Amino acid sequence: MRVFMERAVLFLHAFPLSSSMYCSQFKALEKEGIPYVAVDYPGFGTERNFPSNYTIETLTDIILGKIKDLGIKKLIPVGDSMGGYVMFDIWRRYPEVVDGFVFVSTRAEADTEEAKKARYTTIEKVQKEGKDFLIDFMLDAQTSPATKKDSKKMEKLKCLMGEATDEGIVKALKALADRPDNTGLLPSINVPTVVVAGKDDEKVTPPDVVRKIAEGISSAKFYEISDSAHLPPFENPEEFNNILTGFIKEVWK
Repeated sequence: MRVFMERAVLFLHAFPLSSSMYCSQFKALEKEGIPYVAVDYPGFGTERNFPSNYTIETLTDIILGKIKDLGIKKLIPVGDSMGGYVMFDIWRRYPEVVDGFVFVSTRAEADTEEAKKARYTTIEKVQKEGKDFLIDFMLDAQTSPATKKDSKKMEKLKCLMGEATDEGIVKALKALADRPDNTGLLPSINVPTVVVAGKDDEKVTPPDVVRKIAEGISSAKFYEISDSAHLPPFENPEEFNNILTGFIKEVWK
């Protein structure tokens, strides 16, 4: 029997991982009796490839279609990196479903021309050589020194990234490169919001970049999490879960 929930936390994963990056959050929310839904993007985790190229907007509609099928009417989206871009689009087009936001290691700005060019260079290389070089690069760029010393965590991340298909990676990179600028959207966000950065994120979304989201949203709370870089929910789940569960309980008290 399918259980219909009126509200749930929605987990949106980072590139190039899957929803399993939130495994520690699943356990924490289950312990608290908080309902949640986690999705994989096309070509990542257990989700098959999308038949054509897609945009962030397409991805939003796919995800919210699944949410609607479950009967969920209100969400607290939690999005790391690419997940944050989906969250901005949800707010732009479907604000009525949002009770609160947890932005993690993401940015409001669109790609610069240089960044777009780099993504398309990566696309060409994946198409010619496969994804292994990208996984090696991401494992280094997205993790803190503390995480790099933890062989179990690094192996788990490598496995999660390895689940992604070459096609899924290419299509996601195109969607990332073509996403809109969301900085003008920030002042309109009027729901409870938490913004989280990894203290050791030097290469992808440094804390000062992430902080701009909190500065643009009235009453948003900003946190830096130690011993983590681009993936705080995975790298330091204890500290992240304390913030997350406290926030959810406050919003849904």
